[in-house]
Amino acid sequence: MDEDKQLKGALDWQYKPKRTDARLGDEVVSYLTRRGRALTKNATLVDIWEHVVPPTLQPFCRLDKRVGNTLYLQAEPGPYMHQAQMLSSELLEQIKQHAPRCGVQKIRVVPKQENNGNRE
Repeated sequence: MDEDKQLKGALDWQYKPKRTDARLGDEVVSYLTRRGRALTKNATLVDIWEHVVPPTLQPFCRLDKRVGNTLYLQAEPGPYMHQAQMLSSELLEQIKQHAPRCGVQKIRVVPKQENNGNRE
């Protein structure tokens, strides 16, 4: 009995999710309402990516993330990263031309990461 009290005391601090009867469809609509604008902007960037990046650079460079108005690109270290950095202002202008509502104001090129889940 004493062990039960100790176990209960040890587990009392844990987060207990609220029980709700929300429907999945309502949750999806709520999420899309909150995040729809960002999803649209990012989807537009993905859609135009192949049109703005030169075909010779595409296998060695990929979209990474977007933080605020900064778009991060991953590039293979060495000549491909240098080429991506040299083209970054031209890429930015083409992105602004093809997708002016995306709001990208800066491009940063970072080394390509091989161990980042299923992002390939």
